[in-house]
Amino acid sequence: MRTIWLMLILVAVVANAQRRLALPDPRSCANRVRHATYRDARGVAHSYFFSWEHQPTRSLEVDWLDSRNICRRHCMDAVSLETPQENEFIKQRLARGNVRFIWTSGRKCNFNGCDRPDLQPQNINGWFWSGSGAKIGPTTQRNTGDWSNTGGYGQPQPDNREAAQGNDESCLSILNNFYNDGVKWHDVACHHRKPFVCEDSDELLNFVLSRNPGIRL
Repeated sequence: MRTIWLMLILVAVVANAQRRLALPDPRSCANRVRHATYRDARGVAHSYFFSWEHQPTRSLEVDWLDSRNICRRHCMDAVSLETPQENEFIKQRLARGNVRFIWTSGRKCNFNGCDRPDLQPQNINGWFWSGSGAKIGPTTQRNTGDWSNTGGYGQPQPDNREAAQGNDESCLSILNNFYNDGVKWHDVACHHRKPFVCEDSDELLNFVLSRNPGIRL
């Protein structure tokens, strides 16, 4: 198991030199590690991998796209926090492990195709969970998310404070009391390196099942 994870991590990092989303690897999907399962209010079970709880990845920190690709090769994706209860579940795990920060699948739509009126302005209406495709509520409606009220400039998140240096803060990270603000959402430039949480992806699991009859996932 350790060898498989280390090999796939290396493959993902090297492949991402071209910055493409990875396809799932059937063998890695069948042997994926799941540290916890959470059942939401609908009774749907979600299984998670925490990079800091797995020996081969305990000290691993990667950029946002690499975190997604490592997850995706295992039929998972970076975590999407679609309900307050799921958000609290992940935050408690982060705090319990005394982890400083993690990547989620949260992303600001600031690329080709993001010029739709309903996504403007992007820093308010353009945020979504890339792992599931679900939209995140407007950042001005503070009860629809868990954005911090402060950051490096003392401004409510998302503040896009690195934009002045040419780095659009277009990825969503959870920071653990980084600004004496508790465990909260922050917008962060996607090139920063962090631990990550993976969540089972029904889309990728079904993709592998449809192409590998008899595989057990």
